[in-house]
Amino acid sequence: MTMTRGLAKELGPDIRVNALCPGMIDTDSHNIHTTDAGRRSFEASAPVKRQGHVEEAANLVLFLASDDSGFMTGTNIDINGGMLFS
Repeated sequence: MTMTRGLAKELGPDIRVNALCPGMIDTDSHNIHTTDAGRRSFEASAPVKRQGHVEEAANLVLFLASDDSGFMTGTNIDINGGMLFS
């Protein structure tokens, strides 16, 4: 988080720096390395009661790359179904 903010200060105003802080996103990595019990436990405790989808994270990246987020820099965005990891 500190690196995101520091880089935003250093590289602005020409370059915006933001970071995603993902929770349990349904990816091949989790398919290989996370047990089904771990995934079900996450889903049960998450306010949205499910894992995230890759497309949801990709849409956030697209938003951050667009002019619609032109006033955002130095942010660390949790995309984790309401879980508080960071």
